[in-house]
Amino acid sequence: MEHTSSFTRRVATAALITLLIAALFCLIGYAASFFFLVFGGITFAVIISAMAHFIQHKTPLSYGLSVAIVLLLLVGLIGGTIWGLAPTVSQQANDLAESLPKSVDQLKMTLQETKWGRKLLDGIPENPSDLLSSGGPGKGVLSELTGIFSGTLGGLVNVLIVIITGIYLAFNPGTYRKGFVRLFNPSYRNRLLDVMDTCYSALKNWFISRTITMTVVGVVTGIGLGLLGVPFAIVLGIVAGVLNFIPNLGPYLALVPALLVALPQGPEYLLYVFALYMGVQSLEGYVLTPLLDKKFVSLPPALLLFGQVLMGILVGLVGILFASPLIAVLMIIVEELYVNDRLEHKT
Repeated sequence: MEHTSSFTRRVATAALITLLIAALFCLIGYAASFFFLVFGGITFAVIISAMAHFIQHKTPLSYGLSVAIVLLLLVGLIGGTIWGLAPTVSQQANDLAESLPKSVDQLKMTLQETKWGRKLLDGIPENPSDLLSSGGPGKGVLSELTGIFSGTLGGLVNVLIVIITGIYLAFNPGTYRKGFVRLFNPSYRNRLLDVMDTCYSALKNWFISRTITMTVVGVVTGIGLGLLGVPFAIVLGIVAGVLNFIPNLGPYLALVPALLVALPQGPEYLLYVFALYMGVQSLEGYVLTPLLDKKFVSLPPALLLFGQVLMGILVGLVGILFASPLIAVLMIIVEELYVNDRLEHKT
């Protein structure tokens, strides 16, 4: 009788664990955006904390006061940059917005001159609003614009959530670390804290590496476009630097507006701009990134691309943006907790 009762308890426990795992996967599938918001807040907290620790080590200030100084410096840096560059960038952005439709029209005229170009244009509606219509009554441009506005507002709210979460985590990271490890067996808590420290270093190094590459790509691209005489060089340089935040895909997204701007100046400028962007990406991919990988963090390119595609399918643009740091953290977790602790028993 006792044996039967023990067997029943084991079966019930196994069934419960199976149901909990299934529920966890369902929760991840339905609430993937939530998990990415949490991870975004953690990443922002790591950035703030890394800067605060630097200030704390160089000065006699406490950690909390160092965090406050970091936040003030970030606000001042962003505000000063906007104040200093706003007139030029705003003017170039307005001119660029007016120039792009003309470049698109010229591109259409160029395509009309070739057979394959005409076939391509035949698949594009003559009325641009048709692209915005979903085909049903009342589902035209107005409803689409409403959806765009709602999506933009939701994106701003998500950014605000990430910032606030990051600030809370950065001011008192010890409380959250200790609270998390208390969910596990006491004998394994110190090991988890070590792995969390390793993940923290990886995220910090990823941020440093990304900041350097974005700055170099943006500055070199802007200077190169200016020397070529391409209009809106400052704005296009900023776009190239910002989109370089997205490995693999970002540089090609930044190339599109640059080619459209260069199109009215002649076919040779298309070649010059294309060569410039490919040269900058070669500099980043074959010189800058390998040097940074030796000092900071290295991600396998194929694994990163697959991760971007998968996370883009799951949560869209947010998944693509955070694919790089998330994969860096997952690689450490798998290496430390599965390969080292389970397969090779190094700890």
